[in-house]
Amino acid sequence: MGKEKTTRQSIMELLKRNKEMSVSELKEFLDITEMAVRKHLVKLQSEKLVTSRTVRQPMGRPVIFYSLTTEGHDTFPNNYDKIVVEILQDIQENMGNEAIDTLFKNRENRLRKQYRRRIFQDDPLNERVEQLVDVQQENGYMAEFSEESAEEQDSITFEQFNCPIAAIADRYDKPCHYELELFKEVLGTDQIERVECIAKGGKSCKYVIKDNSTINKKTDPS
Repeated sequence: MGKEKTTRQSIMELLKRNKEMSVSELKEFLDITEMAVRKHLVKLQSEKLVTSRTVRQPMGRPVIFYSLTTEGHDTFPNNYDKIVVEILQDIQENMGNEAIDTLFKNRENRLRKQYRRRIFQDDPLNERVEQLVDVQQENGYMAEFSEESAEEQDSITFEQFNCPIAAIADRYDKPCHYELELFKEVLGTDQIERVECIAKGGKSCKYVIKDNSTINKKTDPS
């Protein structure tokens, strides 16, 4: 059985997921008082893991919003750093863009083999996405999914709140491109749209997924 998360860890994860939150917003997710939340935030600020900003309101007191600092973000799984980016830049300068493209393509091929051992095309789409979430969780992506159904437009939202290769994705577009193509292949549907991206300033990498068979049924004139 996994070790239960501490309140400190829960606060850090909430700020990671939501980008910034107030004390009252944090309290809604934690079984402690606002005073206790503030004590934890003061401690995290003293460690330079959390910062804050004050927002004035039209009425009432200003609201203080808390967010992770760069050091705070670095406490989450991150398998690459500036040295890797520098190496890639050296490869690009000496061997050209095609060499960079080949490196990311080879990474996609390795990941495809890993996912195919866990994700089976005969399973319903929601089970395939659930397996993808499990794999991405193990790889440090803080992934989750939810199913939505409105006006006969069934869809699944798949979200990753941490990107272990964020420093690389911020410099190169190919990792995000190949991730989308990889998800389409292993999930067996090309109806996947990325609606938010950490590398582009989003709070998460968010995908909206639909089943090919569902789309085909709704567009079939017969």
